[in-house]
Amino acid sequence: MINLISDKKEIEDIINAKIRGKRLIFTEWYRMGIMRKGIPEEKFNEVFPQFEKVFKIEKEGLKQGDIGYELFYELSNNITFSIATIPKNEALMIIHIVEYKRKLDDRFRKLKR
Repeated sequence: MINLISDKKEIEDIINAKIRGKRLIFTEWYRMGIMRKGIPEEKFNEVFPQFEKVFKIEKEGLKQGDIGYELFYELSNNITFSIATIPKNEALMIIHIVEYKRKLDDRFRKLKR
C-alpha cells in the first residue's frame, strides 16, 4: 500500500530519520535509468540535498519487507523531480530519479482514493 505524505512536519521527520546523512548506494536500476532518460549524474547531486523543496513523499511497503520513500521536489512551476529511495541501516539505496515537466496533481489524486 502507498501512503502519500504532504504534511511538512511529517516530511521533515522522515527526511531527518531515514534520508539525511546516510551513505548513498546507487543501484544498477538507477544507473540504467539516468542513461536511458538522459539525466546527468550532476542533476542528482544538485537536486537531492534540497530537502526544503520536498513537498510530498510516497511511502510504500515493498516485496522484500523494506519500506521505500519517493521524494518529490518542486523546483519550479512545471518542473518536479522524484527520487526513489530505500533506507538500509546506515545506507540509503537510490532507486531512480525522474524529471517531470508537468504538474503531478492527477497522480497524487489517484493515490488519495
